[in-house]
Amino acid sequence: MQPTTAAYSIRHFRESDFPALGAFYNQTAEGRRVTFWWVGEQENWPNVYCAFEGDKMIAKGQVDVFSVMPAAADPSNKHRIFFNLKTLPERENDPELMNAMYETLKARALEIRSNLPDTHGTLLCFGNYVEEATNTEFFASRPEFSPLKRQYRMCREFADASSPNASAETFPLPEGYAWREFDSLNNEQADEYLALDMEIWPVTPIGAERLAEIVSRPAWRMLQVCDADGNPAASLMYWVSDGETGEIEEVLTRANHRRRGLASALLNRALHEIRNLGCDDAELDVEVRNEDALKVYRAVGFEVVTEEHRYAEEL
Repeated sequence: MQPTTAAYSIRHFRESDFPALGAFYNQTAEGRRVTFWWVGEQENWPNVYCAFEGDKMIAKGQVDVFSVMPAAADPSNKHRIFFNLKTLPERENDPELMNAMYETLKARALEIRSNLPDTHGTLLCFGNYVEEATNTEFFASRPEFSPLKRQYRMCREFADASSPNASAETFPLPEGYAWREFDSLNNEQADEYLALDMEIWPVTPIGAERLAEIVSRPAWRMLQVCDADGNPAASLMYWVSDGETGEIEEVLTRANHRRRGLASALLNRALHEIRNLGCDDAELDVEVRNEDALKVYRAVGFEVVTEEHRYAEEL
């Protein structure tokens, strides 16, 4: 049973809600950068909740599993479930509405947690850009939430929407390395990537479900640099958001292959391909404290456009 008051009701998202959702997004994101999750396909709608006053959407929230720890992972690492909660700007200071939505989302997160492996604990997390100060303060001021991480959102704008076609040879690699590209992944390739990801980010592994979801996004592609034995030495993925922005994710280099220009080669090739897809720009996230990565990203033209703050509580 979802909360209902004389003023509003909270329920799952429905097919008929798309017009209200569009109007809600336009008002919520107008003139500022916000972390706004789209509702996804219908199978995801049990994780999406909306608050309505009559036919008007006044709040939307959803939850999603961000990372699942493999059984063999360090016991101190935890599964991570994220939630995203937005209200109309005029309702950001409505604690009753915020509380009702949050409790609904947390109840759903607890249901999801019950289906995760019991080998590790679980964190319930959220992240907002600095422009969303009121929303962030509502949660950050609660004693159960603690700071988790800070990361920059960086953008590389293109002077025009296209550039001359080029082959992999246009982006030379050090001797002993070769390019490999994927426009889809079979089970063996996915398993290989999950092992690589776990090696680089043991605290927040991407997991099979999230990898499959990213691979399904528009214009998804993975670029890798392989060593002389054919093993991946460095990798990244990109996809296209809203038909105009290339989203670059999972930029990684194995420890024994760093400081050889592999990440720069990956980024320059990815930017070239994204530009040729007709995108206006490309964006990526990087932890504020990752100075080495920041130097690489700035060197290929990325600039910081905002900062995201993430918080978490034990679930």
